Amino acid sequence: MRALNITRSPIMRTLKLLAASATLASAGALANGLPAVDSVALPGDRIVLASVIQAPELEALLGSVQIVDIRGDKDAFEAGHIPGAVQIGYGAFRGPKTNPGALPELNALTQALGAAGLRADAPLVVAHFGENSTDFGAAARVYWTFKSLGFENLSILNGGTKGYLAAGFEAAKGAVSPVASNLELTFNDQWYASTETVKARIDSGQGRLLDSRTPAFYAGEAWHGAAKKPGILPGADNFAFTAFFDEASLKSQAEVNKIVAANGLDQAQTVSYCNTGHWAATNWFVLSEVAQIPEVTLYAESMVEWSNAELPMDNVPGAAKFALLKVKKWADGLIN
Repeated sequence: MRALNITRSPIMRTLKLLAASATLASAGALANGLPAVDSVALPGDRIVLASVIQAPELEALLGSVQIVDIRGDKDAFEAGHIPGAVQIGYGAFRGPKTNPGALPELNALTQALGAAGLRADAPLVVAHFGENSTDFGAAARVYWTFKSLGFENLSILNGGTKGYLAAGFEAAKGAVSPVASNLELTFNDQWYASTETVKARIDSGQGRLLDSRTPAFYAGEAWHGAAKKPGILPGADNFAFTAFFDEASLKSQAEVNKIVAANGLDQAQTVSYCNTGHWAATNWFVLSEVAQIPEVTLYAESMVEWSNAELPMDNVPGAAKFALLKVKKWADGLIN
């Protein structure tokens, strides 16, 4: 990880870490259920991150954690980023246009992460753009990928880079030149549901299939451009990922827990899916990492792969309605 281009004295660093620890340990933070850092260790001790970190806590940890900025725009990154961040665009974690949710080729991804100087044994924060809740989905998918590759100490920056800079914290500018690391990574499928796994779940009736898309997709009135047709996995329930957000920021721990309980989302063996494993990554993240529900998995390839494989689907529109939906989608494309 490259050295910071902002100098901080050891005394100031210790004071910041102490302040962060005090903030997170306070009764007020616990009462409000703030999703933040589980513990902030003093220099020489291990830093343990919770699944979500707030901008002030991250600022206190600069120089002690790895930060991956997943924006794909090189110019935007160089114009202003969180000090110490390295850039690895979201596309590096995705599949081809014909199947965007597919897992990336492991060797290529390993090389990209190594070129950025990342270490699997060091704490890592994923920073998305922070424009809206869909941006958080990108961070959740990247978090899921890192976790599946053996990175254990992970967090997502709530509000993203935009929120961090809007809070008044100093930005670094220009290109970065990280020192490459030598990574040897393997993929752990503990949190992954393949198409074959989903087929087996449907056949057995075990577990739950959770459609994370907005209602139009669930109703069979909208579909991804790479999908063959609209529809849902047979027997799936619907819970749109957007319910967990206030604009671009994830709601507090207390609010998340209430939403999970009120909607009966605390079922183990849940498979989260969407169109391409992006929105579904948010529901996976909230249920698995925030609510700590066991055995929640992500169907990464989701409806694009499922529909193109001509597998059984519910809520598929009839031929006449599908033709009308195609015309509407075409017209909307011309207008927008």
